[in-house]
Amino acid sequence: MRFIKMVNFQLKLYVKNSYFVNLVIISTTTMLLYQYLAHYVHHNYSGQEWLIAGVMGTWASCTTSAGALGFQRWQGTLPYLLNTVIPREKVLLATLSPAAIYGLMAFPLAILESLILGMPINNLGMQLLLGIFLFWCAATVLSYFISLLFLLSRNSMVYEELVLLPILLLSGLLNVPSYITNYVKPIQMLSPLTLPIKLIYHQNIQNSFIIAFLIVVIFFIGISKLLTNFVVKKAFKDGGLDVF
Repeated sequence: MRFIKMVNFQLKLYVKNSYFVNLVIISTTTMLLYQYLAHYVHHNYSGQEWLIAGVMGTWASCTTSAGALGFQRWQGTLPYLLNTVIPREKVLLATLSPAAIYGLMAFPLAILESLILGMPINNLGMQLLLGIFLFWCAATVLSYFISLLFLLSRNSMVYEELVLLPILLLSGLLNVPSYITNYVKPIQMLSPLTLPIKLIYHQNIQNSFIIAFLIVVIFFIGISKLLTNFVVKKAFKDGGLDVF
């Protein structure tokens, strides 16, 4: 219950920032309009355009958490987040999770814009809900890890945008030519976002992707736990993060 209250408090602060709010709207709308114009002449829409825009908008919101802890350090509020009796993992997760939670607004926004533009909407159903849920979970875990990693650098907010497109493209946001599929597949299996995206797109899923998803997610959870302990130790004992 306390964790939910912390998340709710952080979410209210998050949506008060116009940059975060507009980022989801702009990213989702831009991707949808790009696909609308690309197929406008022949009107050969697949009905998955809104899904691509939704994934793009959700992950765009998640990337803001990459520099969130660095921003907290710049504001001087990071010491109060770390110096608490509450487990630090819960505090940091409550601070970072609003980005992924608000990012889910990209999907209903994409549906609304698709209806306005007269584009078809396909792939509705339970598989879509499962894919979106797994995508949200994987994005939260991955953004948590990236935020801790970026906290070790004082210039994290400068290059946080570098995690936006590369990770999505390597996770299968857009189709790749068939002749390089076999070369891209091993890289895609290293991303926790690949399986959820395949579920969202209703693509054929091999057992290897399911196994890889479970292994990669568990790995990122474990490494994030170790990285949290390292960051706290570096902040309190070594003073290496300029927290105090």
